[in-house]
Amino acid sequence: MLEVYGRRNASNVLPVMWAIGELDLPHVRHDVGGSFGGVDTPAYLAMNPNGRIPTIRDNGFVLWESNAIVRYLCGRYGAGSLSPESGEKRAIADQWMEWHKTTVYPAYIDLFWAIVRTEPALRNPSTIATLARSVGESLKILDTHLARCPYVAGDALTMADIPVGAAIHRYFHLEIERPSLPNVQAWYQRLCNRPAYREHVMIPFGSKPAEWYMLERGII
Repeated sequence: MLEVYGRRNASNVLPVMWAIGELDLPHVRHDVGGSFGGVDTPAYLAMNPNGRIPTIRDNGFVLWESNAIVRYLCGRYGAGSLSPESGEKRAIADQWMEWHKTTVYPAYIDLFWAIVRTEPALRNPSTIATLARSVGESLKILDTHLARCPYVAGDALTMADIPVGAAIHRYFHLEIERPSLPNVQAWYQRLCNRPAYREHVMIPFGSKPAEWYMLERGII
């Protein structure tokens, strides 16, 4: 049985759970991290010495780092679909996964924390505006690319869509200024039509720390 260690609303757990949903894999998810704690226990650190989430255990095989997990799951259970069959197409998918992690994600996660995870009275509008511009400029690259194809690596959903697609829902629901991204918007709407995306990515996250906490704990 596939086991996932990580709370469902964590930014790096979203892509793992979405991949699992697309692959329709039987699994058990354990609430770990955030308000649940548990990442500093000897048992957890024996699996993931970084004390971070997510971590998976697949029939005894342990793996951490979200992109590595997505690649593994797609390669093992989605070869020829989520993991493209040809080496060149897999490399393109991998390229866009790395692009998300190195180019979009650093400013995106800082932006998310600067708004949702910061009390309104403590938010810095200048910082938020700078981060929003940075994310928007990066996403213009994706917008230009998506003018040529409906999904990140071509005509069908692949692992290339999963990391950045898991972030784009929250991006479009933050109260920020965004550039015109018509092709990203159209791609996002295609993702919204996927049941696994709706279940594992389109989950409420609130607008301030108290709401985030209550949603994380299932209080609201």
